[in-house]
Amino acid sequence: MQRLNEDIKTGQLKNLYLLYGEEAYLRRQYRDRLKDAIIGDDTMNYQYFEGKNIAVGEIIDLAETMPFFAEKRLIVLENTGLFKSGGEQLAEYLTAQAESTSFLFVETEVDKRSKLFKTLQSKGSVTEFGVQDEGTLKRWILGMMKKEGKQISSGNLEYFLEKTGTDMENIRKEAEKLFCYCMDKDTISREDIDEICIKQLSS
Repeated sequence: MQRLNEDIKTGQLKNLYLLYGEEAYLRRQYRDRLKDAIIGDDTMNYQYFEGKNIAVGEIIDLAETMPFFAEKRLIVLENTGLFKSGGEQLAEYLTAQAESTSFLFVETEVDKRSKLFKTLQSKGSVTEFGVQDEGTLKRWILGMMKKEGKQISSGNLEYFLEKTGTDMENIRKEAEKLFCYCMDKDTISREDIDEICIKQLSS
């Protein structure tokens, strides 16, 4: 993640990015941040494809098309399954792709032995977003609390995390509900958490 932040901050962006792993919230955050950094709000040179029925030949044709009144074209491919099967043709193309086109792949699961994964690893940037550890999640929650001008005891923070589980998207949703419910209060209590937060079965 540090390298991604550095690329975005310095503007030294690569032509190939792969974001993968279980943590969907972080994958989406970095997908959107990279999109903004690469292409901004240019909609003419931005293409988004999702799902498994992607025609690789069409993607390659698109990648070879010069961007319209811009330096870059961005193609985002999400949850395509190409890193498990069917990505060989694209891997071949990416070894000598058009410099004017950037690719951003976003996947939940990948096969690290696949040709496509190895190509991305050698030619671009590969970042895995795994489930975050408890310390990281607590710091992130406390950051949200601070932003909202709320306080929470360490025991209640622990309790909140027990209820929500480790999925960051779920934590964010439950925290937002809590902030709305405690709008007139500075400190979040255990009773507030019981009142508003849904216990996740996985936790």
